[in-house]
Amino acid sequence: MVVPHDAAGHNLCLRIPSFLVNGLLAIIIASISVFSFSLLYSALLSGKLVHYKMVLENSAEKDKNIDKFANETDAIKQELQAVLDQNNSLRKVLGLRIEKTKIDLGEKPENEKSSGALELKPKINKISFSLKSSLKEIEDEKVSLNGLKNRVSYLQARLASTPTAWPIYGRIMSGYGYRRSPWRGFHAGVDINAYYGAPVRATAPGTVAETGWKTGYGKSAVIEHGSGISTLYAHNSRIAVIAGQKVRKGQVIAYVGMTGYSTGPHCHYEVRKNGYAVNPLPYLGMNILTASRYL
Repeated sequence: MVVPHDAAGHNLCLRIPSFLVNGLLAIIIASISVFSFSLLYSALLSGKLVHYKMVLENSAEKDKNIDKFANETDAIKQELQAVLDQNNSLRKVLGLRIEKTKIDLGEKPENEKSSGALELKPKINKISFSLKSSLKEIEDEKVSLNGLKNRVSYLQARLASTPTAWPIYGRIMSGYGYRRSPWRGFHAGVDINAYYGAPVRATAPGTVAETGWKTGYGKSAVIEHGSGISTLYAHNSRIAVIAGQKVRKGQVIAYVGMTGYSTGPHCHYEVRKNGYAVNPLPYLGMNILTASRYL
């Protein structure tokens, strides 16, 4: 019923069936329920989408980190190869056998070869394999480096008692080997030009084995250095040591002269191994690298 505000108006009365009212209420309630459910579902779906997006971002970040780690393991392999190359170069110089020339970089998984994109598991398997092989390579290099260390220690010990210095500095007048003049025959050492009375020094520490006059050599001295190596200094004017005396490297043992078969003042110098004369030139100024060829 609709009632007007003034007295002149007429009341309006409408009759609505109850089923329409009930239907309208049902529609309103159903609409509210559907809207509420849609809103709730949309919120739930949005949450799932956000979570899925975060998962994808995390997966992408993990995938990126795995790729970075894989590249780092490959870089380690390259560094190991560089170390191996340097190791082999040093072994070659030191006269040691080269057993390995190439670092094993490993094989890629089959699915990596067949498809352009790698899945997570194959990547992890590749990195795991690469790390295991790298650790093995490192252990092999440790063994090789220990071999180098032992070789260098041996050479250092040998060098300490090896005649590596010059007995006197000067021009080599006559070398080792056969010659025609001034006396034809085999020349067992080198003749170093020097002024009369110049000091002659021991080329390595050792013990004076003998001193005195030797036919052809004149006044001479022989020093034993150990390991079958000895040195001889000849044509001296005077000897400054005696047999049995310990001498150090660089100690004055004699003075240049021209005794024996000599056409002028000089130092005749010989290096002997196990009693046999060898070429002294490789020993003059020998270092740890050149020593590996002769010790």
